[in-house]
Amino acid sequence: MSNIALPCEQGLSITHTANSLALGSELDTTLSGTSLLKMNSQQQKQVLAQCSLAKSYQLIAPLSVKQRKVLRAAISEDIYADLTIALSQTEPVIAVMSGGYSMPLVDGMVVGDVLALLQTQNYTHSSCFLTDSDGQYLGVLELARLAGEDHSSSIASLMQRVPAYHVSLDQEQAVTLLSQSSIDCLPLIDSYGRPVGFFNSQQAISVMQREQTEDVEKMMGIQADALGGTYLETSVFSHISKRIYWILGLAVVGITSGMVIQSYDDAIMALTILALYMPMVADTGGNSGSQAATVIVRALALGELKLSQWLHVLWKELRISLFIGACLGLLTASKVYLLSYGIELPENLTFSLVAFAIGLALFLQVISATVIGAALPLMAQVLKQDPAVVASPAITTLVDITGLLIYFYVTTSILLS
Repeated sequence: MSNIALPCEQGLSITHTANSLALGSELDTTLSGTSLLKMNSQQQKQVLAQCSLAKSYQLIAPLSVKQRKVLRAAISEDIYADLTIALSQTEPVIAVMSGGYSMPLVDGMVVGDVLALLQTQNYTHSSCFLTDSDGQYLGVLELARLAGEDHSSSIASLMQRVPAYHVSLDQEQAVTLLSQSSIDCLPLIDSYGRPVGFFNSQQAISVMQREQTEDVEKMMGIQADALGGTYLETSVFSHISKRIYWILGLAVVGITSGMVIQSYDDAIMALTILALYMPMVADTGGNSGSQAATVIVRALALGELKLSQWLHVLWKELRISLFIGACLGLLTASKVYLLSYGIELPENLTFSLVAFAIGLALFLQVISATVIGAALPLMAQVLKQDPAVVASPAITTLVDITGLLIYFYVTTSILLS
């Protein structure tokens, strides 16, 4: 529902558009969806008839599906259609947009007409909509452009024809579109092409702060907080409940790492040098996987990647991991060969062979961890999940297990065959 302007219904006028832009400030500011439910059906219709689409959303959105059905008959058909679309989205931009743009300008007006309107209205915004005679969106007029213009100049010549988007647009997508816009606000319309409000930089900053907090919490295995309180405002118990589920879950999964080590205890007894490099293998794999996941999550969030490009992404990360893995493998092999004096080896083994085995295992671990780290965010996107949930510490636990399996399989196959 983006960049749309559907045909306007017959009989809609500029008066209707002005009403649709008003946020219902004349209504009691304490009015809520719950208080609406306490009214009779006639009172509900009278109140909702005064509400714009944005105000209607504010009242209806917090209610349950069952409660919304109670108010269905009191909502006009055109408002209800847009409400249904917006409510079907998780985070529609209508929930955070700026309203109160109740001064739509009609095509054909001149600069003098606009200046006269500004003197009679308490209009505090920097931009306003330009509509046709049916109230449909045509473009945006930045009021600063009126300075120095002849009063007889047509405002259509000063208008900027920027795309408008439906109020159900996702908030993160709205931030991306605003960053690409030629003006500092994003025009929002309803299904009939009528202006509803603007999404501006102030709302964009708020959305970005919230999304960043959510992504960081998900990446660190912390449950989202619906109340969104500050650190000191959040109780100790709330902090515990937000953190403990992932920690316990990953601890259970981490038991698998212990089982892998236990299954190779004979090899560790025979070659104690293998135990010395286990932490390095686990840490290197976790770091490589987390780096790849972070890069892909960021690219997906900024719209730099599409799911259709998954093969190109994996091929690129594979080439990156080959180079990084080769560097780390050579460094580790050199360290084993040159700095492992004082460690006893079985008579049939040499430090050069041990260095080769450990270096090769680390090389393969970096490759597998990087590819896994790049693939998991893409898989999460396919499953309609937030890609951030697969990042650290979840990915660290996973690559720890795969890393130990690779490490012991490679080293034992070479050294104990």
